[in-house]
Amino acid sequence: MVYLKHNTTTVIHTKGNNMTNKKHFDVLAISPVTGRETTFRTVGEDQLFTNEHGETRFRFNHHYNDVETISVTQVPQSKMDAMAAYFKRYGTANE
Repeated sequence: MVYLKHNTTTVIHTKGNNMTNKKHFDVLAISPVTGRETTFRTVGEDQLFTNEHGETRFRFNHHYNDVETISVTQVPQSKMDAMAAYFKRYGTANE
């Protein structure tokens, strides 16, 4: 019989909008789907990491978790605040 250890990770919810609680970046990377240069907008800092060679890499999704990046630019906090205010007032496309 095999026993699996369950995930015991605790999620801590912070008060306020998640868009403004962490740093976001615009990432120019090679798309794993098309193989072309693509700009991924407002990527959260938790999707970026540095590999053993010191290169910044990008987690696209659970299928492509090590994507080559060309450049990474931090999105200004003022832009993130403006986006959050817009979404609060008008909602998002999926609502």
